[in-house]
Amino acid sequence: KIVLSTFREFVSVDVIGSTSESFGSSVGILGDYKTGDTLARDGVSVINDFVQLGNEWQVLPADSKLFHEMEEPQFPSRCIVPEDPRGERRRQ
Repeated sequence: KIVLSTFREFVSVDVIGSTSESFGSSVGILGDYKTGDTLARDGVSVINDFVQLGNEWQVLPADSKLFHEMEEPQFPSRCIVPEDPRGERRRQ
């Protein structure tokens, strides 16, 4: 079971009942299943800054099309950085 939820600008993905057999070799923006490390596309570099992680995993022209309609921003434009809780834009 996969539960998607949102809070303001943030999306949460919770996979209920996941097993190492099903997800043990998965890779992507959600991180390494076994360690929880958030990895760059190279599968080795650990990225602890979530803005940097989002930019690393931004959909590129060579990636498969996920949605029927394309919306901005598209690469090479950067992702929109969410507001921080104090109402200021985060600095990169």
